[in-house]
Amino acid sequence: MNFLTKKIALFLFAILFLTACNKDNIDEVIPGDPGYQPDTVVVNSLIFAMVGNPSGGLDLGCITINFPFSLLTESGATVEINTEAEFEAATDSTAADPVVDIVFPLSITDSDGNTGQVNDETELGVAFASCIPTTGWVDTTSVNGTYPIPAFLFEDLCFDLVYPVDVEDADENTYTANNEAALIDLLATTSNLTFVLPITVLDEQGNETVIESAAGFFDLYYACDGVIPPGTQGGIPIDLSDLDSANCDFESLAIQYPYDVVTDDGDLITVADANQEAALILSGVHYTVQYPFSLVDADGEVVTINDDLEFIQLILPCLVTIEEPDPCSTPAHVLLYFNQGQAPFQCGYLINFPTQVEAEGTVYDLNDMFEYYNVYGPYSNQIDKINIIYPVSVTDKDGNILTFNNDNDVCQFIDGC
Repeated sequence: MNFLTKKIALFLFAILFLTACNKDNIDEVIPGDPGYQPDTVVVNSLIFAMVGNPSGGLDLGCITINFPFSLLTESGATVEINTEAEFEAATDSTAADPVVDIVFPLSITDSDGNTGQVNDETELGVAFASCIPTTGWVDTTSVNGTYPIPAFLFEDLCFDLVYPVDVEDADENTYTANNEAALIDLLATTSNLTFVLPITVLDEQGNETVIESAAGFFDLYYACDGVIPPGTQGGIPIDLSDLDSANCDFESLAIQYPYDVVTDDGDLITVADANQEAALILSGVHYTVQYPFSLVDADGEVVTINDDLEFIQLILPCLVTIEEPDPCSTPAHVLLYFNQGQAPFQCGYLINFPTQVEAEGTVYDLNDMFEYYNVYGPYSNQIDKINIIYPVSVTDKDGNILTFNNDNDVCQFIDGC
């Protein structure tokens, strides 16, 4: 595929038309339009996407163009570039012999510090346009309740763009890219482009999927082989897509910035915003979120998660359906244990351990919530086999101790919370 035109197009046509004349009357000669056309020069747009790098070389997206390299001028001469100052002088718009292209091969360094070589414009364009955007992942407004996806090539993902695609700049001007070459050119010449959703992608099996939101994009990314969703310190996945959406609106929950993560290599990273978070996720690095971290819902209510237990208490109610309008049809142990914990996501009370439950004739002593979950696990598909051994007490959010003597006491309390 020819991504960017590399040749200088020089067109010069001189056509002279003379009208036919009578031999006996040659008193009028009418010249035709000579048809001269000005020289047309096609300039490699990637040149003007390069910016200085304080550590040496020139940045082109997430890659660095290493010194020295050469540029081709309009006259066909070459200019060797050893410094940023020499590059700026060569690309000055008032230069007598302006540059039009890059001389290949070219030495580049990627974001991980690996040095390699690109042999032509196609390879350089793909490397540049495949850089994961470090801005644009969050906007102050959303379109149809979704946030934008910054435009880039999905070269390193397990799915590819299906063309044509529309992209939009910060001023809401829309451009159509009919192929990969056109998208690369737009990315090189226009800042802050985002995809106009929906977009269609093609997976490795040839199946097409429509992406309608940034959340849908990341869901598809997590489905790629080898991609491990991030987790909490204890390894509990934060991917909440499998939870019972009827009972828990996790789409309205957002993690509060900043928060800390540790990679599998032991590197501690503070995630300052959604842009840094997206870049970290798409880098392929597996990491765990460190406690404490906080979540906020659509109403601004904040809950801080301090350890695995609190995180389990937050998500497990979403795995259990509590029947409405009669909550008492749900086993009392589910009502009691799954609703305990911090408000606003649970009822705000704490169970006073130790407690006991019975299942199929076996009595289990419970000293904390983990021990309850250990009993619950084997019976998760037959939860009505677990029963509370009464009395059991809780401390409510006001510090009052409440004692329950039967399932109905539990039901009435939960129904009111």
